[in-house]
Amino acid sequence: MLATNSCSVLALFPGYTKKKTVILLILLALIYFVLNWDGIKYSKISETPMHETHRIHRRNSALTSSIFNPTYQDYQRLIDLNDFYFNIINPEACNVPVFLLVLVSSAANHLHHRHIIRTTWGQQRTGIKIIFVLGKVQDNILQREIVKESNVYGDIIQGNFLDTYRNLTYKTMSAFKFMLYHCKKASYMLKIDDDDFVNVPLLLNFLKNDLSVSGTDNVFICNHLTGYQVSRNVSSKWYVSEMDLSDDFYPSYCAGWYVLLSPDVLFRLYETTQKLKYISVDDALIYGYAREKCNLVHTDFTRFTREYSELELDFNETYDSLPLLFGGPNMSSEQIKKFWLHFRSRPVLKSLRHEEKSRTKVLSKIPKVISL
Repeated sequence: MLATNSCSVLALFPGYTKKKTVILLILLALIYFVLNWDGIKYSKISETPMHETHRIHRRNSALTSSIFNPTYQDYQRLIDLNDFYFNIINPEACNVPVFLLVLVSSAANHLHHRHIIRTTWGQQRTGIKIIFVLGKVQDNILQREIVKESNVYGDIIQGNFLDTYRNLTYKTMSAFKFMLYHCKKASYMLKIDDDDFVNVPLLLNFLKNDLSVSGTDNVFICNHLTGYQVSRNVSSKWYVSEMDLSDDFYPSYCAGWYVLLSPDVLFRLYETTQKLKYISVDDALIYGYAREKCNLVHTDFTRFTREYSELELDFNETYDSLPLLFGGPNMSSEQIKKFWLHFRSRPVLKSLRHEEKSRTKVLSKIPKVISL
């Protein structure tokens, strides 16, 4: 089409030589690519996946390809599920610029947990989008409540898998899928559980001042776990059969109650997990086995959390010297409120690096890829 149009234009100028014709064709081609560069570099994601090819752009990273271009079949597939779709999704959730996308893994019946987050650390803030990730329920009354909640707040996505503990891997992967297909321009992604606290002002300062305000690559931050044995106890919620996994011990992995990722790392974990055999222990599968296959390195931030520590704080001047980004797993609503009320009234550190330089050398062990 370009050549035909160009020749018709040249016909108007019979005095042009063959050499000039070639030069003009090259110039026209360059003009065409400049005018259509955005359309070539990115393709607009349709909010409905039907009959569409989705393109996911990632900024420069160590990956060999800068464009993820799956077929429609990938959108439908969730590891070993071939008929996946979102029962509930807000197609306009990321229409505004998103600096930090917070994907909260929430049990379907945890309406109160979601309310606590919305009214404390998850209050609306420019540049941050909070999305609650649910599975489907068989209770029609509860489902109507969830639909009503979604209509009011517009912050819920619900996959078509049952909302059970054994399906947590599906839930995490559906969260990843949502970012990759529907919120691909977010600079960072925080995946967290609905019973935890986030010190949002300090987290934002860390991302903007210690990392990059425009986003960066190779960010993989969590609490490190190692030496955990695979449970063969059929009554345990962490049970995994030998048929599903023959290993006796998991590789080192992240405690999944919070994980902070850059889009390139999220994409690599997603792409690799899609090819693995399903196990219900999402932390070990995604942040352990998939991480190993991707040759990714995660950074341990246990120092900046209260994980496995006493959550009741003195909330006095001595505790203010500790830079805390996240609370810990299994926090009560009262604990979350108490943390939020305390930290919202305190000065916010501009930089974790600056604070740590004056007290410890914890951050000196952080990989250079995180640019601290």
